[in-house]
Amino acid sequence: MTGRHRRPPPPAPPENATALLHAAATGLPVVEEGVVVFDGGTVPYAYRTVHRPDGRCERHLERLDPPPPPLLP
Repeated sequence: MTGRHRRPPPPAPPENATALLHAAATGLPVVEEGVVVFDGGTVPYAYRTVHRPDGRCERHLERLDPPPPPLLP
């Protein structure tokens, strides 16, 4: 007799698995940097992700605002 419940799918590896493995294998931090505009938005953000060899992950996100308009005399 077969059961009514299915086995859950196996967990997917994290999307940054390659960077995590590279950092652990080489013993050096792996840095990913770039610029992203989130869905439905128009403001760009600069991001920086540092994967440490011990498994820690540091993420930094900064909004890239346009420069202020020039002052009129």
